[in-house]
Amino acid sequence: MEWTEKYRPRTLDDVVGNKKAVQSLLTWARAWESGKLPKKRAVILAGKPGCGKTTAAHALASDMGWGVIELNASDTRNADAIRRVATAGALNQTFTDRGEFLRSDSGGRKLIILDEADHIHGNVDRGGIRTILETIRKTQQPIILIVNDLYQLTRHSSSFKTLTQTIRFQGVGSRSIKPVLRRIAAAEHVEVDDLALDMIAERTSGDLRSAINDLQALATGRTYIGGEDVDDVGKRDNRVTMYDAVRTILKSDNVRAARKAAQETDEDPEFLLLWLSENVPSEYKELPDLARGMEAVARADLFLNRARRTQNYRMWAYASDMMSAGVATAKDREYRFYTQYRFPLWLASMGRTRALRQTQASLSRKLQRHCHTSDSVARDDLIPFYRMMFDADGAF
Repeated sequence: MEWTEKYRPRTLDDVVGNKKAVQSLLTWARAWESGKLPKKRAVILAGKPGCGKTTAAHALASDMGWGVIELNASDTRNADAIRRVATAGALNQTFTDRGEFLRSDSGGRKLIILDEADHIHGNVDRGGIRTILETIRKTQQPIILIVNDLYQLTRHSSSFKTLTQTIRFQGVGSRSIKPVLRRIAAAEHVEVDDLALDMIAERTSGDLRSAINDLQALATGRTYIGGEDVDDVGKRDNRVTMYDAVRTILKSDNVRAARKAAQETDEDPEFLLLWLSENVPSEYKELPDLARGMEAVARADLFLNRARRTQNYRMWAYASDMMSAGVATAKDREYRFYTQYRFPLWLASMGRTRALRQTQASLSRKLQRHCHTSDSVARDDLIPFYRMMFDADGAF
């Protein structure tokens, strides 16, 4: 049995870290017990993996005496599946785990948990987002959406802001992780020296679940774990989302933090540059800050173009410094208000016009072959000419 399940907290009091977030979650839950439906019938628990979001949701259900209906990433989450499971549970009366029927108007509750809701996208989950919003509007039962990347969910619809309450979970500090590891090791009769505990707790970057998994992996076949044994696990992959990287760069003026965020996105510099050019104007409200920030973006773009033109990709390092440290230090002060960062509109536009561009490219290749001309002439000269002829005479 995995130790993460064996030692999962069963009550909110046992959840490690994020006390403020846990209290906000409990306050929201108690509003359901008042006899009236709360204004926000769903909450979004947002935070990096392993910080306790799912554990807190299940612990809340246990503390409140609620049953649980759960959909996670391993389930089909298209519109039909969500209506069949989550929507049906949200609108209908509920049963206890012992099979006793409870009416919601007399206090019977069942918590609906949609885990990894930010991963609902594409053809596989077609219609899922729209159905989730419909369910939240009509629900008679509490709903919790769990996401690692808040933007990946909310970018689909602004209705998430008005219909839900967002509660942010932070990574668990190494000082909080260490006692948990020590307690689990003692329960499993494994001796772990202090250095090894420090190494495991620190290298998982606030991911308590990963720390427990690492401890279990190290304990397999051992009764003692020393600092030298921890190297067997290897360093965790700590890549951050593009949303997190942009937020770190724009909210902080720390050069080291900005550089680290840019490096850990594991994306090409051009992609990060598009995100920054889209969002710097939304963040930097003072004109001098905006001017310096966009100048840093422009200089980064200049280095990227030179690298592409000369094939000298060492210039990527200069571009990366300009778009991370350069943008971060462009402001005179930190902007502490919340900013909803946007996906680059240019990329979104390219996605929307992909079918049109593919049709144009196909037509261009055919004209090139039949008219014995170059692709650029077919695209730039012939296609506009034929378009004008079609517009003038539909029978052409």
